[in-house]
Amino acid sequence: MYKNIKLLAVIDDEFFNDDAFYYASSIEKYADIIWYRIKNKNEQYIKKIEKMRNIINNCPLVLSNDYITALKFQYDGIHINKYNLHNLSTIKKTTKLITGYSSHSTEEIDNINTDYYTLSPIYDTPKKYQVKPLGIVDCDKSKKVFALGGLNLENMEHTASYFYGIAGIRLIKDIVDNANF
Repeated sequence: MYKNIKLLAVIDDEFFNDDAFYYASSIEKYADIIWYRIKNKNEQYIKKIEKMRNIINNCPLVLSNDYITALKFQYDGIHINKYNLHNLSTIKKTTKLITGYSSHSTEEIDNINTDYYTLSPIYDTPKKYQVKPLGIVDCDKSKKVFALGGLNLENMEHTASYFYGIAGIRLIKDIVDNANF
């Protein structure tokens, strides 16, 4: 049904908890990229990163922020944000990692050079803090921009028609739980 939609699957460790590996392996056949978004560098951090790498074999796998660990465990890429943008030049010069960037405006996309971008939030999404949804915006079509934030099974196809692709956290859970992609 949705075969022409490019999908960046965001496997957020905090959201999925112990089910992260199940959802990652279940969505792999549909995803163009899997982003393992893990922020908590506790005693399980390295074990989880290694386990995710061992599970995902047929889809590019990117890791949040930590490009040294991404290289160590042979991840395909790194997904950065404004707090570690200073590493982008080093990553591009010294590695072959795919680079992704978490943007919150089209201006960021226009001014930062990575292989792909997430733009969020497109729609209202539950957060610990207040954010104003961007809605459908006009993006540079020559760049790979994945819409993120508030996507669901009902709005994903419509949203995908305006962007390179779509990305999601809760959306991934819905797709897997409904086997509807």
